[in-house]
Amino acid sequence: MTQLLRSQGFPFLLLTSDHPGHAGELAAAAAADKAKTIIIAGGDGTINEVVNGLFSSGCSHMPRIGIIPLGSSNDFSKSLGIPQDLSEACRTVMAGTTQEVDIGRVGSRYFCSASCLGYFSEIAARSLRMRGFGRSLRYILPALPVIREMTSGWQMDVATDNGVFRGAYAVLLVGNASRFGGLTMLPGARVDDGAFDCLLIEMASKWETLCLIPLVYQQALERHKRVVRFRTRSLSVSLNHPSRLCNDGEVYPTPVQQLEYAVLPQKLPVICGARQGLAIRIQEIDGSRRSREYEPANAPRSENIIPR
Repeated sequence: MTQLLRSQGFPFLLLTSDHPGHAGELAAAAAADKAKTIIIAGGDGTINEVVNGLFSSGCSHMPRIGIIPLGSSNDFSKSLGIPQDLSEACRTVMAGTTQEVDIGRVGSRYFCSASCLGYFSEIAARSLRMRGFGRSLRYILPALPVIREMTSGWQMDVATDNGVFRGAYAVLLVGNASRFGGLTMLPGARVDDGAFDCLLIEMASKWETLCLIPLVYQQALERHKRVVRFRTRSLSVSLNHPSRLCNDGEVYPTPVQQLEYAVLPQKLPVICGARQGLAIRIQEIDGSRRSREYEPANAPRSENIIPR
């Protein structure tokens, strides 16, 4: 990756995170130093760390974000249409256009793809022990024992822009993007529309809950009678007993019982797609070559920080 970037004369400073939260610290320091671009070489968890570091720092300068996806699910980059191939992702970083995307805030934390409460959070927590499984299997496999063990769920009050949902629910999913858990959970959701797309899943029998899994793969979960989908710019959530909170696949250790959600519209600049008429000649790491158009040598350069 670094060889490919350097071969194109792309200037950057490589920084490596070495403990949880470190990527956020590096990003906050880079923003304070007025870095124009931060390139994240990692998955959804690393992106979440960087975004939390940037937005929690209170820095007035917001660098644009480039993503080279190296995670297991890469839900945020896929929702944005960023290429998953390493060389194509590097090409996007070097030649792409910037899109202002929304960010979600829940309490004092921030998320890019989705936040959830209830049994989805329990599934996400168990999935962390299954890193050897790729993509959606990492979440579907732990879902089976969670369904077997589930009991009464949570009595939730969910206040939205347009009303209040009250009832016994198994899951609340608050989506900023279309993907979560390696799957398209919220088809049609956009990251730049200033609103959340949300799912509430009512408590059901274990058999009925199992029947929801094929609907997830068919991108048809919201068609089930136990599932409600709605849009809102903010939510106030109260539960009758604590639940784990999961943001972008990261599960927090302290359970929560009351939360406030809000959209921060178009606050994060992300490099998403290549400009028309612009291409580069990329030398692959294995030595093969592909012809691309080339940006003139006097094109503007920026200071680039790559935490990974």
